[in-house]
Amino acid sequence: MTVTSENPGHGHDGGAGAPLGTDPDRADRGLSEPHAGRSGNHGTDTDTDTDTDTDTDTDRPFRSVRSWLARVPEAVRATLPIWIASRVAVILLSLAASRALSGRPIADQPGLRTLWDRWDVGLFTKVARFGYHSPKYTDQTDVDFPGFPIAIRVTHLIVGDWTIAGMAVSFIAGAAAVAAIWQLYIDDTSAADASTAGQDRRNAGFAVLALLLFPYAVFLCAGYSEAIFLGFATTSWLAASRQRWWLAGLLGAGAASTRVTGIPFCLALAVQYVVGRRRAGLPVFARPGPALALPPLPILGFVTYLRVRTGRWDAYAEAMRAGWHRGIDWPWVGWRTTWHSAFETSQSSAFAWFWRGEVAAVVLGVVLTVLLARSARWGEAAFVGGATLLMSSSTYYASGIRTMLVAFPMYLLLARVAARRPWVRPAYIWLCAPVMAVFVVAFTQGQWVD
Repeated sequence: MTVTSENPGHGHDGGAGAPLGTDPDRADRGLSEPHAGRSGNHGTDTDTDTDTDTDTDTDRPFRSVRSWLARVPEAVRATLPIWIASRVAVILLSLAASRALSGRPIADQPGLRTLWDRWDVGLFTKVARFGYHSPKYTDQTDVDFPGFPIAIRVTHLIVGDWTIAGMAVSFIAGAAAVAAIWQLYIDDTSAADASTAGQDRRNAGFAVLALLLFPYAVFLCAGYSEAIFLGFATTSWLAASRQRWWLAGLLGAGAASTRVTGIPFCLALAVQYVVGRRRAGLPVFARPGPALALPPLPILGFVTYLRVRTGRWDAYAEAMRAGWHRGIDWPWVGWRTTWHSAFETSQSSAFAWFWRGEVAAVVLGVVLTVLLARSARWGEAAFVGGATLLMSSSTYYASGIRTMLVAFPMYLLLARVAARRPWVRPAYIWLCAPVMAVFVVAFTQGQWVD
């Protein structure tokens, strides 16, 4: 996955000077003093030339590094440091919490792999190792789309541990996602007013920070499919915003191969295409149109594969029923069931807050959809609205919070709001960062988060 940006101001050193290996003063004099340096003190000129050559040799590696960095897309340069720093901070927090909360001897303290091998991580790694319907396990893994397990298996060729391989995939995909979110904001605002470039970059940085501090952002570090979906989806959306529809279709297919959330994303890409063509006064049925057929292909392929293996076209839904007692139902049925569980006094506190989070996720999804529709951002509204409808049309709500985690239009909207109301930025950070830290500790200690 690649993210591109145009950066015309960074292709050179920014100033002109004398040619390498020459005396700047002598270069300025040109031919006006043809016998300069022949006054009899030959040692002085020789020493000067030697010093200049030495300085040039020393500076050459730094020039090479600067030249290489200038070719790196600005979005990557702007976001990669904070992405790496945030991953290091999350991992250190998990290790520190383990040492502080565990009563075990130091020699028996769990390592990084044990801390992050929780819940669905094991399901993804089982599919990566053994495939679907393997006699090696009995879990209902037909609900896990194949894109992420395939990525884990490929990464495992380099990274020896399966759990760490999943985390490595999340790290790489997440780096692409934050760069794409940054660039999406820049592309959207720079077209409106080029004079506010500095402020736009700060707001784009906040869009990234909003993702990193989202209360359930722990799943971007773990071996879950959220990061890889987000990496494909955001880069696909960036390509679509630049009218590179075949690239958008290919990346959209990558997103659709990783999560069921890919279904509303396919719809959103189609809406974005139609709206964009109509606004530009271009025909809808044109050469880029067939690119929209690419994203649904992994979904159709997975359903067909399950049909061949199980004899059922509804193998996904059947696995959901068998493994989680969850089926398709009206949204208000799921609301009633989830609301009752959220405030059931006999419920454990961890699960009670989980159910409350699911209710909040549906409410947030509806609010976001309305706000995006009012702003005439129809493609983004289609994605968030479709994802909200998908997660709520169930016997009970589950995984809705992680659906909101990958709803990247939310972070772009937050950045736009913060640009007009600066108080939003510190309020969001102070409210969300502590909750995110708590959920990192809870997840790595084996508590149910989502």
